[in-house]
Amino acid sequence: MELKFLPKLISNFREIITGNFAFIDKTRFIETIESQRLKVPLFLRPRRFGKSLFTDILAQYYDINGISDFKPLFGNTYIGEHPTPKRNSFYILKFDFSGVNSDNLKENFYITVKASLMDFCSRYPSLDIRINEETRDAASLMILFFTSFKKSRPQNTDRIFVIIDEYDNFANDVLAVNNDQFREMTGADGFVKSFYARLKFAAKESDAAVGRFFITGVSSIMINSITSGFDSDNISQLPEYNEMIGFTENELRDLIRQTMDMDSCKGLFTENELMSRLKLYFDGYAFSPIFKNHMFNSAMCINYLSRVKSLGQLTGDYEDEYVNMDIAKFSGLMNLIQPDDRERLSRIVAHADDSEEDIVCTLEKNLNINTGSEFTFRQGVSMLFYLGYLTYGVNDIGKTIFVVPNLGYLKMFLKYYVSLFFRKRTPVDSFGGISDMEENGNMTGFVKALGTVISGIIPDNEKDVTERSLVSIAGTLILSSLEHCRIITEYEIFHNGKRTDERADLVILNNRAEKPSFLIEFKYLREKAEHRDTTKRRNITKAKKAAKEQILRYLTDDTLKETPNLRKYLIVYAFGSLVCEEAGNQN
Repeated sequence: MELKFLPKLISNFREIITGNFAFIDKTRFIETIESQRLKVPLFLRPRRFGKSLFTDILAQYYDINGISDFKPLFGNTYIGEHPTPKRNSFYILKFDFSGVNSDNLKENFYITVKASLMDFCSRYPSLDIRINEETRDAASLMILFFTSFKKSRPQNTDRIFVIIDEYDNFANDVLAVNNDQFREMTGADGFVKSFYARLKFAAKESDAAVGRFFITGVSSIMINSITSGFDSDNISQLPEYNEMIGFTENELRDLIRQTMDMDSCKGLFTENELMSRLKLYFDGYAFSPIFKNHMFNSAMCINYLSRVKSLGQLTGDYEDEYVNMDIAKFSGLMNLIQPDDRERLSRIVAHADDSEEDIVCTLEKNLNINTGSEFTFRQGVSMLFYLGYLTYGVNDIGKTIFVVPNLGYLKMFLKYYVSLFFRKRTPVDSFGGISDMEENGNMTGFVKALGTVISGIIPDNEKDVTERSLVSIAGTLILSSLEHCRIITEYEIFHNGKRTDERADLVILNNRAEKPSFLIEFKYLREKAEHRDTTKRRNITKAKKAAKEQILRYLTDDTLKETPNLRKYLIVYAFGSLVCEEAGNQN
């Protein structure tokens, strides 16, 4: 089979179909959307999920000029075999706000709107619509445009399909750094609210210029902040749209088989090993409380696969610009949540106490920042869900909860947690010597890194630090750079297939049998003024003894007892000192 190209950074449907790029067919959802007869569907997903490609598919499918191109473009797709009644029946007006720069925002917004209108005029020259370039306001420009369209269209029934991609991209950037600017542009006389008011009016007139909409974005914050300027039907959490963009596991495997010669990779890596890497950073999303499959972030998967193809081997480079957001910017978003709720949410995600509390709430549909109030816990969870930092999950008793989808976002939360609760900033990205741990079992780099983290977050904050939070931070921030290991904090112990009440602090499973795996038990003893040296020594001895006894019990776990080259360690942080010892099978 001839291999296809990976569609990296390509959101043009025509280019994908005609340029021999791999394509995962999502066109069946066009049928679903049209059958529900929603005039203004709003579809929200985190960034980098493939929203732009889907909007381009809609534009190509509904374009009144695209009749002759229908079979070449859609002939091998679901919708090509099951066309809907409204196929190729609209003039397409598409706005893409993903490139609007937040600097000089009003002018950049106007330029983007004007460019979209001029593109419309060039694609439909027979309408003879002209843009008044002296008009410097986006809303006024829309009034003149719709007036001209209604005079020029051949029939009164001809309508425009308005597609708005990334409607809130610039707004979320503003929201992270300048709340007042956000309120100004979405308030009563704001230029964004006025623009959407014109669209709303153009869709409600008796001889309406606009027949349908489709809007994509990241969160509902801006749309709720301009509610009187626009109405929409949020379809984002409906079960039937969970898989509309992104990849299921089967779809991702299909993409790999379309684009990669796995026979040539024999001896280097298998498809399953590649999938395990992709799962680590890019899987885990569920956008409805009722879902069949978790979703992978499609754009991030394609970028990683492109790196693997280029290198000819698996790589630990999972970084993505959006996931690796600057802590200051992420902190700006978190600061929208009132302090007590912000602290509670951060501690739950970081496993920073012993309560084992889950994030349980219903999503808030109305996230209106213009009320002037900080977000509640529920609203904060909702904001993070829409931005992709949290997603739907299920706990041990089957209850719907919100969880961090993957390791990439968990690292972001933990970096934020460190910066939020502790005065001394801790370096968490550049620890040396960690790779020697999985290759040769050398713990020196790990112990040094762990000491750096602990010494950075302990001073003056011991009341805020738990053993559980230190293990979580160590296991995620320090060890996530390991190339060949799976890291499990709070590892559940199973005996004969049954879960016990015990959990090992840290398990590191090497996927190469000849290389070392690790079972680590951690003890943290707080400093107290009344502790004398003899008391400290006695407490350290007791902690080491307890850790060794726990390790012996854990070794009967179904998986650990079959794990080759398993190294057992106890680590005790006590009274300002770090002790690491290898534990044998005997007490």
